[in-house]
Amino acid sequence: MIIYFSGTGNSRFAAQRIAAATGDELFDCFEYLRSGKGADFTKAAVCVFVAPVYVSAPPLVFTDFIRRSRFAEGCPAYFVMTCAGAMGAAPVYCRKAASEKGLIYLGTAQVKMPQNYIPYFKTGTAEENRKKIEAALPDIDRISDAISKSRALPDPGTKAWERLSTPLVLKPYYKLFVSAKAFNATDSCVGCGKCAAVCPLNNITMRDKKPVWESNCTHCMACINLCPKDAIEYGKKTRGKPRYHGPD
Repeated sequence: MIIYFSGTGNSRFAAQRIAAATGDELFDCFEYLRSGKGADFTKAAVCVFVAPVYVSAPPLVFTDFIRRSRFAEGCPAYFVMTCAGAMGAAPVYCRKAASEKGLIYLGTAQVKMPQNYIPYFKTGTAEENRKKIEAALPDIDRISDAISKSRALPDPGTKAWERLSTPLVLKPYYKLFVSAKAFNATDSCVGCGKCAAVCPLNNITMRDKKPVWESNCTHCMACINLCPKDAIEYGKKTRGKPRYHGPD
């Protein structure tokens, strides 16, 4: 079972390619994140978790979903993290999530994909992003091959400073920076409602044909990047920046 969470499409792309290579079933946890429920994976022979990296760790909403879900004791578990740079201490958190659910941890691999976190970074040009996606294909295929042959993924190693600094940074970051307050719709908004439809936490409602953000946000950047009119801004931080519309 390939279980994935994706905001703008990077992790979905990796999950789909792995599923195509291994023949495993795809499971998008989108609706379960919206409902706050867990899923039953007790019949899965192997679980491959695919998600982006947020601040050197898997998204809290994804690891919370894993904790809410049910798995067969001793089920093999792989983790695949998509990131623009490096996955940092993500393997530490993935191993912990597997241990808490009684899964056999078989490693964490990273797949470098285009940058989508545009409030604080800038995504590449369409051509640069295309080349980065193409460069990721051999990595995804090597991961898929290891999963198909039931081999553990190579240990990438986690630096001591990453293990020590991530817990210190993670909670303050979510508390101080992961907020929807700065999101707003410009006059270019046509009221199509796509931002509300793609929000994995059901945090956006349409009022008078305009989106309104509530307080439950994970900064997946789906709303701002997937708006068909590029009509959403994050305060002044995203003005003039190109959007990342995903591998599709």
